[in-house]
Amino acid sequence: MVWSPAKTTTGCLRTPTISSCDSTFLTFLTLLSQYLSRSYDDKFTDVADDAGEYDFIVVGAGSAGCVVANRLSEIEEWKVLLLEAGDEEPLVADVPGLTWTLHGSSIDYGYKTQPKNVKGAPVKNRTLYYGRGKVMGGSSTINGMMYVRGSRQDYDDWVELGNAGWSYDEVLPYFKKSEDMRDLEVLRKNPDYHSTGGYLTVEGYQHTGVNSQAIKEAWKELGLEEVDYNTDNQIGTSRMQTTKIHGAKQSTNGAFIRPIRGRRSNLAIKSRARATKIIIDESSKKAIGVEYVDERTNAAKRVFASKEVIVSAGVIDSPKLLMLSGVGPARDLEEAGIPVVKDLPVGTNLHDHVAVAPILLSVKNQATAVSAMKNVQNDLAYWLSTHEGPLADFGMADNIAFLQTSQENRTGVGNIQVNFFTSLSDSQRNFYTLIPYYTGYTMFVMNVEPKSRGYLKLDPKNPVDGQPLIYVNVLDDRRDVDVLVEGALKASKIIETEAFKNNGLTAAWTPIPECDDFDQGTADWFECLALNQPITVSHAAGTCKMGPRDDPQAVVDNELRVYGIEGLRVVDAAVMPQVTRGNTNAPTIMIAEKASDLIKKDHKK
Repeated sequence: MVWSPAKTTTGCLRTPTISSCDSTFLTFLTLLSQYLSRSYDDKFTDVADDAGEYDFIVVGAGSAGCVVANRLSEIEEWKVLLLEAGDEEPLVADVPGLTWTLHGSSIDYGYKTQPKNVKGAPVKNRTLYYGRGKVMGGSSTINGMMYVRGSRQDYDDWVELGNAGWSYDEVLPYFKKSEDMRDLEVLRKNPDYHSTGGYLTVEGYQHTGVNSQAIKEAWKELGLEEVDYNTDNQIGTSRMQTTKIHGAKQSTNGAFIRPIRGRRSNLAIKSRARATKIIIDESSKKAIGVEYVDERTNAAKRVFASKEVIVSAGVIDSPKLLMLSGVGPARDLEEAGIPVVKDLPVGTNLHDHVAVAPILLSVKNQATAVSAMKNVQNDLAYWLSTHEGPLADFGMADNIAFLQTSQENRTGVGNIQVNFFTSLSDSQRNFYTLIPYYTGYTMFVMNVEPKSRGYLKLDPKNPVDGQPLIYVNVLDDRRDVDVLVEGALKASKIIETEAFKNNGLTAAWTPIPECDDFDQGTADWFECLALNQPITVSHAAGTCKMGPRDDPQAVVDNELRVYGIEGLRVVDAAVMPQVTRGNTNAPTIMIAEKASDLIKKDHKK
């Protein structure tokens, strides 16, 4: 079995009245695990030559690794090995409306941050969930499919920080290279920013609906223009652009690996292969291979690379693998009993977007419904045969807005992102929320320009098999709190619009007992909400920072080569010096596209 859902018994014991504890729902999950746990890719056998030598080894088949493996294997004489700790991508991951059943499941690392006390918050020792995909496709397999490139300023800022070659004008061709935009209106309006024919299909929602239209009209009533947020102007309201193909989710595994798997004899793929160490030659300080555990047999194995090892294991596991290999902060490595090969600030500069959910919207019109489980099962059968219906879209309004607070005044640059997630507006909220069926929305207000920085390190008690110790430190920088408060004040004005009133959208403030001393909807209440219920959204970045040699936090140079170690690169969101303003999947794919060309250039291809 490739996939199994999280244990519903845990949620049912804690809250036995929730509707997901109903026997019909548990039966539905059982059916999902029986019929949709297998993979399209089960027909592929793993490579048998575990002791062989390759030109390149790519560690991690996630948002970046799948792209790199595809692009490098375009060179027929290069032998490429792609290692992935997780299993094959299950069928259930294709269904947009079932995305939340992947979280906490067998294909999610489900990391937790270390306990944190936030100044001014009465709740002590708070931990935050950090979902990361442990599966072919990585986090692109379990994410919300949002295709958001970020702001022009993001990439121009990277150059200002000393990273030549990464300006917006220089990276735009790589966004376009991978893209196959299917929304004809987007193509017609902004042909200079979009393209067709790439591996990654981008399309809009199948069904926009009256409620999404009401949200758009409400933003316009507040003065926002309708824009394409994937151009050089973010500020405004837009329809969603998503990584789907004909109503099915498209991970980077589905986009970049499935079309070539079994067709390129020079590309070998090994799933359930957990890398534990990069083999570095002591005298030359060159990466020459990878040690991994075959989780099917629990056997330790070695493979070798004559040219390069590319680490694309993600923001948490890329630094972990470097540190297990002796590349990292000397003090932390010594504490974990790891011999130091190169003292570098690996694991620092960890940061993430942080959000609050201040408003619950009740929707009282005919566009919404909570479906009986029998109807849900019928909808699933309909999706399986047509890729249409309620399950063909993710549980979010077909709308995204970028706002600007007083802390950011550059033209076209947003520092607040607002989305509306579908939800149940009563207390009978599903443990597994079947998000296409809803009676309300939860408004998410997200600071996409965070200043707070954290770090991660190996667990000295269990460095190899244990999860890293993650200190995300959200809201440590007071400026992040101020942005969230002002952003929430600005965004919450939407509930007063005529568009909301005329379409049956009524608001209630999120109940939070810790903030009862403050009037709801005021700056003090929003601050209390942020400090007590901060939300991270798995947009972490920066733990193997790209920067010049004189940057005290830099781990890789502007061509993503690890300082002091020959033949070793990091290619994923870990290299971002600053996280982009928006969801991070599309920028990570772009990084991989550009890195592939850098590697080809270095090896004269």
